[in-house]
Amino acid sequence: MSLAKKNNNVSGWLDMSQSVSGVILALFLWTHLVLVSSILLGADAMTFVARTMELSFLSADGHGYPWVVSGIAILVALLALIHVLVAVHKMPLNLQQQRALRQQMSVIHHDDTKLWVWQAITGVGIFLLLPVHLWLIGSAPETIGPVGSADRIWNQGVWMVYLPLLLCVELHAAIGIYRVAIKWGAKRAIDARARIKKIKTIVSVVFVVIGLASLLAFLPYAS
Repeated sequence: MSLAKKNNNVSGWLDMSQSVSGVILALFLWTHLVLVSSILLGADAMTFVARTMELSFLSADGHGYPWVVSGIAILVALLALIHVLVAVHKMPLNLQQQRALRQQMSVIHHDDTKLWVWQAITGVGIFLLLPVHLWLIGSAPETIGPVGSADRIWNQGVWMVYLPLLLCVELHAAIGIYRVAIKWGAKRAIDARARIKKIKTIVSVVFVVIGLASLLAFLPYAS
C-alpha cells in the first residue's frame, strides 16, 4: 500500500470517527436536555426522571443506583475525548495555519467556513467547561433532583459554568449535525443546503430556549 493511499485511509477513518462520535454526542445532549427540562413540569416530574435514570425500578428499596449516572458521565467523557482527539487533526494549531485561515476568510467569504470556525471556538469552550459539569454530576449523582440541582446551580454559582456551556454545546452540536448532513449524503444544491441550515438554526434556538427555561425553573427550589 502506498503512503498516499495509507494516509487517505487514515484520514477517512478519522473523518468517519469524528462524524459518528459527534452525532452520538449531539443526540445524547438533546436527550439530556429534554430529560432535564422535566423540571418545567414540576418537582415530582424531575424526581421521577432522575430516579428512573438511576434504575430505581430495579432496586428493592426504590432508591435506585446513583452510580449508574456516574457511569454514564464517564462514558460521555470518554466519547468526548475520542471526538476531540480525532477532530484536532483538522484544527489550525500553529500560528502559520491560523494566519492562513484568517487570510482565506478575508478573501473568500464562505458561510460554511465561518460555521466551522464557530464550531472550533465553541469546541474549545466545551473542552474547558464539560469536564467541570461531568465531575459535578459524576461525583455526586445522588444530589440530582429539584432541590439538589437547584442548590448546585444557583446557591453554589454553577450557573456560571452551565450557561456558557449550554450556548457552546448547542451551537457546536447543531453546526456539527449540519456539516455531517452535508458531508455524508445530503444534497449539495444551494436550496437544500439553505433549508438544512435553517433547520440547524431552529434546532439551536429551540434547545437554547429549553435550556434557559430549565435553568430558571430551578430557581424557586434554591434555598
